[in-house]
Amino acid sequence: MTKTKHDHYALVTGAADRIGKSIALHLAKMGYHIVLHYRKSRQAAELLQGVIEAMGRKASLLQFDFLAHNDYDQILADMKAKGMTLEILVNSASEYIPSGIQDKGATLFNREIKSNFEGAYLLTKSFARIFGSGVVINLLDTKITRDQSDYLDYLLAKKLLAEFTRMAAVSLAPAIRVNGICPGLILPPKGKNNQYLMELAEGIPLRRVGKLEDIQKAVQFLVESTFITGQFLFIDGGEHLAT
Repeated sequence: MTKTKHDHYALVTGAADRIGKSIALHLAKMGYHIVLHYRKSRQAAELLQGVIEAMGRKASLLQFDFLAHNDYDQILADMKAKGMTLEILVNSASEYIPSGIQDKGATLFNREIKSNFEGAYLLTKSFARIFGSGVVINLLDTKITRDQSDYLDYLLAKKLLAEFTRMAAVSLAPAIRVNGICPGLILPPKGKNNQYLMELAEGIPLRRVGKLEDIQKAVQFLVESTFITGQFLFIDGGEHLAT
């Protein structure tokens, strides 16, 4: 039987669709009320809000753009003032744009750093200051173990987030546990289909595509396993082991 968390909340960034949406739904099933962050996808966020409320949980919408200047301390302090006890922070929001070392300038690099690292970095520090205890889960990427990618700026940002995950796990212990999840072939990039993933899967040890349920199980494991911090779960069919 699912344990009711009363007024305990989980904040999921990038919650309107894809992996963020699946995590928000599963945390609601686990008994948490959910704060659904979105940037532009208000309609999708509202639909998800209705689904979660139909499950008997509270769901609040939170809009901001990681590319803008945001006062995260104030955002979280406002939640606390409303009686929300934020217990879980899932940094799921991400932006995935192709780039390479031959590209001129640093415009995309700065954008990818803000979208894929800085937001999670600042939110985690604000979470620690305002609430003082709980669980942080950062969504990384199985490719953080590699040094070749057609998504140079994205991958650099994710590598930085991985290092911050380890450092935060040490700095924020014992009150806050910080871990990472490294998805592999779970959902196709926008503009691609499942056939694209199936072809890529031939090159990884398990030779199949993963499911959103695999990410959900990893989230639950990290939430409930109170003696784990500073760890990465590679939900990738062994892709990070492949040459």
